[in-house]
Amino acid sequence: MMDYQYRRQAFQNLHVEQEEAKNDLKLKVRKSKSMLATIAAFFSFFHHTS
Repeated sequence: MMDYQYRRQAFQNLHVEQEEAKNDLKLKVRKSKSMLATIAAFFSFFHHTS
């Protein structure tokens, strides 16, 4: 019985870690997209001024 509870706990921990990793990745993607948008806007502005 103890083995089952241990495995269940480990599985739950794995699931939580997977969710955290997904959220972390989403946050990083959102940040990098906004950085890319900023850089693109800067370059297009720079291109029009020269």
